Amino acid sequence: MKLYVSSDMEGIAGVVSWDEVDASHRSYEWAKNQMTKEVQVVCETAIELGSEKVLVKDAHDTGRNINISELPSGVLVHRAWTRDPLIMMSGVDDGYDAVVFTGYHAGAYSDGSPLAHTMNSTSMKWLKMNGLLMSEFMMNAYTAAYYKVPVIAITGDQAICEEAKQLIPEITTIAVKSCKGSSCITMTGNNALVAIEDGIRVALKKYKLSPNACELALPDQMTFEINFANAGLAYRASQYKGVELVDACTIRYSTADYYEFLRMFFFAC
Repeated sequence: MKLYVSSDMEGIAGVVSWDEVDASHRSYEWAKNQMTKEVQVVCETAIELGSEKVLVKDAHDTGRNINISELPSGVLVHRAWTRDPLIMMSGVDDGYDAVVFTGYHAGAYSDGSPLAHTMNSTSMKWLKMNGLLMSEFMMNAYTAAYYKVPVIAITGDQAICEEAKQLIPEITTIAVKSCKGSSCITMTGNNALVAIEDGIRVALKKYKLSPNACELALPDQMTFEINFANAGLAYRASQYKGVELVDACTIRYSTADYYEFLRMFFFAC
């Protein structure tokens, strides 16, 4: 089995503040260590259960957060940014059997995390597909779907886990915290690691019994709307071929090819 792991930081156990996910702040160090441990336990469990290849995409901020020295022998790590349209899913392709998301968080316009956002929180207010608000989970799950790779598990806050279940009913979710307003009730770091290990065991065993149960189908036609923080950003994005300026701060783009959306998003946003 070949496993692809996309790892973020805002959804790990304990994180409640932007300072904790910013390398320029002192509190980042413990969050970096917790992120590393959560990825580590996913990799160790996958290898124990027979995965012969594991590729981890460090998908937070600089893409240089995980202490790779702590990961099991044989794991490959995609660090920094390729600058391609796959962004948080760089390196994935149809050669992988399954995808796992770790440290994921609620999307923009959600009260499920103090750090709720979708992609660039300073330039974008929200992103919609066919009228539904998109989180980074949804965006990346459809990227996996483009390559026909099932997303079998997600770790993160309760809100993103609930969203994941709605989109992929058979996915295994491991919620390490639940949040309201500016606070979270969270598992301790070690308890989160136990829960993640147990959840990944369940997910991999379910996958072996039914490999296609978590494969997401792409819609035949997709219309995307992006609301920007200011009119200048929206006007700039409207210069991309096929993009329509809906109002001063909102663009619209329609396509039957999800990769074309990813390409538009990469260059226009």
